[in-house]
Order: sequence, then structure tokens, then C-alpha cells
Amino acid sequence: MSRYGNFKNIVLIGMSGVGKTVVGEYIANKLSMEFLDTDEMIITSSRKTIDYIFNIYGEEYFRSLERDVIKSLSSKRGVVISTGGGVVLYNQNIQILKENGIIFLLKASIETIVSNLETSLSYKEKRPLLKDSLCLSQRIEEIYNDREKLYVLSADHIINVDDKTVGKVGDEIIHIFQQLNPCSCF
Repeated sequence: MSRYGNFKNIVLIGMSGVGKTVVGEYIANKLSMEFLDTDEMIITSSRKTIDYIFNIYGEEYFRSLERDVIKSLSSKRGVVISTGGGVVLYNQNIQILKENGIIFLLKASIETIVSNLETSLSYKEKRPLLKDSLCLSQRIEEIYNDREKLYVLSADHIINVDDKTVGKVGDEIIHIFQQLNPCSCF
């Protein structure tokens, strides 16, 4: 069990492509905490890809699955949670995550997000809102403009990821987390 088992969760929010999963895995590994990715939890529980869910059932059905996953995390403590980019669209998700978590917004420029996505071969399978875009940067900017206020209002801390390594971003979050959750077992 993690030495943070009695403390808050680290919750990562932000646009698709900012690095929530890789940063979350880094933090969890470094702090010996469990890592949970809400999109992967949806894929596992439904036995369907996110792209399939969107294509067959639609975005609203996906959002209901996402809400169910967030509710299932309400009793967790001392874990690192990476959320899907649209988790902020439903305010109750944020309220549940804040009950036991400190929310970190990973914020990046459109250029950084595009660069990250273009190096990910599977981004079209896991990000259906982006897959049919003729201009990826324009579509990301549209989505970001729609969600920016929600991201900022939801965040306890905003971490800029531009021009930073995964380790640097993760260590910045760890530093803040440890300041908020001092533990005598270091």
C-alpha cells in the first residue's frame, strides 16, 4: 500500500494530448501509488474502444459511462487519476473528484498538444472528437476554447507543460502534493 493511502488523490485534468497519462504513470511510479486512467477503465468495463462507443452509441452515452467511472472512484484515496479531456463537461464529475482529490490542470499550447498527438499513433482510436479533423490544430483550438473556463474553474493547481519533460512536470506536481500532504514516513 502507498504511504499516501490516507491522503488525497492526485487528479490530472486537461485537453487530450497534454500528457495526463504519461505524467500520471510517472507520478504513481515515483510515489508508489496506484494509477487509474478513467478512459482505460471505460474501455475495460465496456469491452469496447472509445472510438467504437462514440460511433455506435454517441458522445452522451460515453459521458454517462465516464460519470459512472468517476462515481466508482469516489471512495478511493491515495491514488493518481488521469481523466479524459471532457471530464469537466459534467460538474458533478469535478465535485466527486474534489472530495478526495487535488486537481491539477495540465495546460499546454495548441502547438504542444498537436505535436504530442501527432507522435501518438493511436490518437485517432482514443480521441474520436479529433479523428475526422481536416485541421488538427484548428479542431483542438475549438475544443479548448469551449472548455478553457471549465478547466480553470475546476483546477486547484495549473501546471504548464510546454517545453518540460514528463519528469519535470511530474516532479512539480509531486512537490505541490507533498507540501499539501506532509507525511512523517519520508
